[in-house]
Amino acid sequence: MSRFLAPIHFWLFNKIKLYEKLEYEIVENIEKELSANISDIVSDLRNKIGNPIEDKPLDELIDTNNIHGWLQNKINIAETRQAALITEIIKKFGDKGLNIVKESYKDQAIRCGKEASKELDVSTAPSLYKALNNYILDGMPCDNVNNITIEENDRLQWKVVNCLHKGYWEEVEGDINILYELREIWISNFIRNANPDFDYQFKIDKIDDRKILVHEIKRI
Repeated sequence: MSRFLAPIHFWLFNKIKLYEKLEYEIVENIEKELSANISDIVSDLRNKIGNPIEDKPLDELIDTNNIHGWLQNKINIAETRQAALITEIIKKFGDKGLNIVKESYKDQAIRCGKEASKELDVSTAPSLYKALNNYILDGMPCDNVNNITIEENDRLQWKVVNCLHKGYWEEVEGDINILYELREIWISNFIRNANPDFDYQFKIDKIDDRKILVHEIKRI
């Protein structure tokens, strides 16, 4: 990857920051809705895994001698820390905590979907998919984990064989199926608010003991 910052680096940086913003919102909502103080959990996870990115421009933070490695490391930290946070919330508060996490995911997705409807082309299934990928964190661009299997104006389907997120959840002894449920909530609410003429569906297929994640954006 280039030693010079390009638009794609800022694009990815903004997605990491959005993911970390969701983490802040989860903590805030848990403390507010459950009248609980989880600062000890938050502090412990940051000490063990790493802190969120500082509130500074990318060019003041990044190591320009290792742009790819710096961004990958920030993804690793953000995903691992959020997986651990959600896992700890469920341990401590059970379904009440999980429901607040779900609402946090939903709220952010609605905001992002409404923003996309005003600022981006969301008139077709492919354009909605492109808009979605301006927001949702799915590894590095070079990972190419999403395999588009159907691409039509009214329908786009993509499949994922090698889930990039699974390892982060396994590392913190969390349940990856929780993330699949949360991401389904996020994407469905994003699509619905970006263009209500379209819907999003998600399922998990099994082929030879391998899980295939099947996503589809389709005109209603």
